[in-house]
Amino acid sequence: MGHAAGADRVINVIKALQRYLPSSDYSDDVSVYHESSSSQTTSTEHTTTTTTHHGTIEYCTLYAFSTENWSRSPEEINTIFKLMERIAIQYRSHESVKSGKIQIDLLGNLEDERIPPGAKKELQRLQSESRNACNKRRDKFGNSTNILTICLAINYGARADILQAAQKLAQAIASGEISPNDISAMDESEISKRLCTAHIPDPDLIIRTSGETRLSNFLLWDAAYAELYFTDLLWPDFDEEALEEALVWYGKRKRLRLMPDNHPDTSSDTSEIVTLWGSVYTAAALCRNESFAGDGDENKALEE
Repeated sequence: MGHAAGADRVINVIKALQRYLPSSDYSDDVSVYHESSSSQTTSTEHTTTTTTHHGTIEYCTLYAFSTENWSRSPEEINTIFKLMERIAIQYRSHESVKSGKIQIDLLGNLEDERIPPGAKKELQRLQSESRNACNKRRDKFGNSTNILTICLAINYGARADILQAAQKLAQAIASGEISPNDISAMDESEISKRLCTAHIPDPDLIIRTSGETRLSNFLLWDAAYAELYFTDLLWPDFDEEALEEALVWYGKRKRLRLMPDNHPDTSSDTSEIVTLWGSVYTAAALCRNESFAGDGDENKALEE
């Protein structure tokens, strides 16, 4: 029951995140959103809430299954993957996926033989079909079209990712691809570009639910300069209002600009990333724009 509620929350949060795409593209999805869930706010209330923000979100990473989750009981693991398989099948037919407004990327080691073949097949099919739809959308509207990228971290662990990146680097040196004479001149980008997260921006905001105040082996390399937001809410209870509060909190943060030269301040960028996690699903919002802020009355209410 808890895992099913967590999965439902993932779908609802993805819908909510579309509000933060940097154009009016989301207007097509508003009717779909409210038709599918009559308990949600009205379109008028939805629009009013959206106008309190000026930032955009283009990436979201969901921590669906960690490398440590293999220590759970076989029955629970089987339940989790069956749930992923079912959601992947259902989500392929979602209008936002079919129209190329949402791209699914899989992070982590999906070659692990412990992953049920059915779940792996359906997840990879969801990734492939969403990418094809997004490519068609880009061909039609250009690369500037707004697409929300949802990264699903499955069988993912940050330490394992750093290790495999280091192994790839060692192999490149051993094969002669990188000269031993160049080793002393290498910088951290040699690791970064070999991580499974190399194709997405580093997180700016990580949201951790369920009252936990640790990263739990999540995006350890990538989160070096991320803001960390912790909430006592359980993941199934992390709704639109909770997401809004987290983004307002981020908007009010005065981030330190004491980054080394190879970590330029990117707060003026318009791309943002969001990652969500709870007991199984993890939430970490990664934002590239400090313009997230409510109006004065909303900020005052939050401070109180």
